[in-house]
Amino acid sequence: MNRLIALFAFAVPVSVFSPGVHAQYTGPGATSAVTTVAEARSQRDDQPVVLRGALIAKIGHERYRFKDATGEIDVEIDDKDLPAHQAVSATTVVELHGEVDTHRFKPTDIDVEHVSIVGPR
Repeated sequence: MNRLIALFAFAVPVSVFSPGVHAQYTGPGATSAVTTVAEARSQRDDQPVVLRGALIAKIGHERYRFKDATGEIDVEIDDKDLPAHQAVSATTVVELHGEVDTHRFKPTDIDVEHVSIVGPR
């Protein structure tokens, strides 16, 4: 019986203060602070970011140039992650959810996991 009480006395505080227990949803639709291009360039690899601005050019297969008020950065968006049945142009404001992708010999870019259309510029 004393063993059981000791186990509960240890397990309850550990489970309450464990960071995994209090994790939050961070996928599409979650409210997140918007990151600027300038901030994203200085982030570590694989850091989650939310960018708001415009896709100003297609520069390759599934590669685009993104622009906000602080600068431009290349982004990689899988075709399946683009909004279906909605046109996206250089004047469309989009919100990109993704991760910073740093490289040794080329500039930092963003690996986009979800694209939301915010509206026209």
